[in-house]
Amino acid sequence: MTRGLPRIWIITDPSHRDGPVTPIRRALEGCPPGVVGVQLRAKRVPDRQLVQWGRELRAVTQASGSPLTVNRRADVAQIVGADGVHLPELGLPAGDIREHWPALGMLGVSRHDAPGLKAAEKDSTTYAFLSPIFHVPGKAQPIGIHGFRSAIADVGIPTYALGGIGAEDWKALIAAGAFGVAIRRAIYSASQPDEALQQFLLELDKSRGNGE
Repeated sequence: MTRGLPRIWIITDPSHRDGPVTPIRRALEGCPPGVVGVQLRAKRVPDRQLVQWGRELRAVTQASGSPLTVNRRADVAQIVGADGVHLPELGLPAGDIREHWPALGMLGVSRHDAPGLKAAEKDSTTYAFLSPIFHVPGKAQPIGIHGFRSAIADVGIPTYALGGIGAEDWKALIAAGAFGVAIRRAIYSASQPDEALQQFLLELDKSRGNGE
């Protein structure tokens, strides 16, 4: 069920001064293949811009051996040759995606509580993001690590922690049952995106060394 899934997802920030692609390209330099995935998320841009970014990210992720998904837009995901699509909680039903875009094998979803995760598991989605774990401006009340642990206790779907995650949180989140983490600000706010990602990879290696 977890075969081919990265342990870290980077969600793009289209408002970054360098655009969404350059920080990703810099972050993935020297990254081991398959460990980090990229989700193209850009809600308020023209379709042609979204496709252009998608094609650029597809080239970057293919070079680094990283999976690529597109938020919401299964049509764009298929056009740019992405590995899958990521659906918001009120997005299209997973069954519709499978029926109309069968080539998109990776199907992720965003969820905010245990019932949402249960529904995602019932729909046989590939993985889920659960958020927010920590404080994120403009988002709902954070659930914290204890809340994350409780929400996924009876859920079999691989679940990533999202929302204010830092490299220092990795050990506690893995201990709480997280399959991995999803990040955005940690990469896009860093002056050196590659060094920022390396911190997460270092903590991942530590958790593997501990048998987690």
